[in-house]
Amino acid sequence: MSTSRELVADLRRSIDALPERTRRAMLAGIDNNTVIAGAFSGGGGVCPMLAAHRAGGRTTCVSFPEAWDRFTGVYGRGFCRPATQNEIRVLRAEIEASLERPASELGEAIAEHTAMVESRRRRERLFSGGPIDLRGAIEEHMSTARRRRRREADDVGLDWLFEETLVLPDDFGREADTAAEHEADRPSALSR
Repeated sequence: MSTSRELVADLRRSIDALPERTRRAMLAGIDNNTVIAGAFSGGGGVCPMLAAHRAGGRTTCVSFPEAWDRFTGVYGRGFCRPATQNEIRVLRAEIEASLERPASELGEAIAEHTAMVESRRRRERLFSGGPIDLRGAIEEHMSTARRRRRREADDVGLDWLFEETLVLPDDFGREADTAAEHEADRPSALSR
């Protein structure tokens, strides 16, 4: 069985692993909500993580809820209860102490890793569950490309094509004129 000192130290380690914005939001959240232990929400209250989430400090952290429930003595018991004033006072003191401490490289690395994992989870949630319809994005890209090409053609013009690259035979266009003359000379089937 863990001692009270070990439980507080474990709680502090889990607090230190939280991003600073979440710790600050947790302070605001525990001021504005009834804090409970043993569940995410229930009995008219919320756990400190949900309180932080509601105050704008959304994050995913498995170690804090377990450390909080161990500290309050409800871990694994299957019930929730309001947190005592002493439990909230210790939680507040540990959060404030963690915010006063200068950021360590390890703490920054943990926060960065946590943010990366959460970002990856959001992408997985976004892209899971079937095919993604990209028709709108493709049509928008094609429309933009057509407008760009049209603008470029208007700016450059087509004269360069005839002057530099297109070599036409001397009799170009005469065959079409001759064919049109022969067609005009021939009697039509309707005039008979």
